[in-house]
Amino acid sequence: MGTWLYFFKEAVRGFYQAKLMTFVSIVSIAVSLFFMNCLFVVFVNVNGMLQRGTDQADLAVYLREHAADDSGSVAELTGRIGALKSVKQVHYIGKDAAWDRFAAIYGNEMLESVDDNPLPASLEIYLKDGSRSQEDARRLADLLGGYDEVESVRYSREWIDLVKRFQIAFWLLAFVAAVVIVFILYFMISNTIKLTIYARKELVAHMQVVGATAFFVQMPFLLEGVLQGFVGGVLSIGGIVIVRVLLLHFSIDWGPKWLSMSVILVGVVFGWLGSSGAVRKFLV
Repeated sequence: MGTWLYFFKEAVRGFYQAKLMTFVSIVSIAVSLFFMNCLFVVFVNVNGMLQRGTDQADLAVYLREHAADDSGSVAELTGRIGALKSVKQVHYIGKDAAWDRFAAIYGNEMLESVDDNPLPASLEIYLKDGSRSQEDARRLADLLGGYDEVESVRYSREWIDLVKRFQIAFWLLAFVAAVVIVFILYFMISNTIKLTIYARKELVAHMQVVGATAFFVQMPFLLEGVLQGFVGGVLSIGGIVIVRVLLLHFSIDWGPKWLSMSVILVGVVFGWLGSSGAVRKFLV
């Protein structure tokens, strides 16, 4: 126990000896972890939004009034479309359901100005995975547009493909940003520990002369890096708490509850890795 207390005291002493660089390092770690946390939150929310976009129907078929009023005609048309080899699912959306959906998305204000329900009944069509290309969807839209029961067809496959391309681009951007943040964390911690080792090089040399083990010499510096990562992680969580309070009235998914602890853990891990890199270079 006394040995570990000595290690901890020496780690804190390293904080003091290189206090300016330590301060810069901790602030850099805190800012990096803060932006990493924010990046994860943005990723969760954007990915959820894009996923909802790709989950929408490939085609929406709007029915004529006479067809929508005849349940038998609707059932027959639904079965006919569902039997097509490229179609995976067909969902019927009645006029009342269309009204409720419009009100949920846009509010009731726009609908209060009309006496009757102006929204048409429709069929939402989902295509099979092998038939979801723009050409397949456009070909099916042309076919359905010729049915007597169909008023019009809205083709959304092009928009969905655009959303998917944006989703891939966003994932790549998030990955590059994460790599940059990881590099900053490692670089700042490693260089701070290098300065601490340099400032205490005479003490290290004396300890090695009298036969101190490598573990005994290296551990205070490793703990110093861990402490830097821990303090930076705690400060980053404080920043996130402030942001959450400021954005309390916005509908934002802040990720799982374990995210805060994982940010601190990331700081500790990179504190260990950064200090290990410096120790291997100067003390081995």
